[in-house]
Amino acid sequence: MFHLVLTTCFAGILCYASEPDVDYISAERCLHQGAILSGLARAQLNFPRMEQTSRIACSGIDGSTQTVYVGHAGTEAPAFPEDVLSLPTLD
Repeated sequence: MFHLVLTTCFAGILCYASEPDVDYISAERCLHQGAILSGLARAQLNFPRMEQTSRIACSGIDGSTQTVYVGHAGTEAPAFPEDVLSLPTLD
């Protein structure tokens, strides 16, 4: 069984996360569901001109993990804050 954690950030500033209380029988199904939820969230927030990136993380009960980034094709994955409720700060 695999569990989904979906994090979406807009312009690297506004981030939110969701953890659906649903288990998936394979990592592939988990990642697929994450991609669907990510797309729906983007459409509902209606920020078409703001840069958006989603991190879809699926973890299995055996300790395996798979992570996919959506929205930054051809570039390195952006840094996501560990606490998605906090805003990034300049040091």
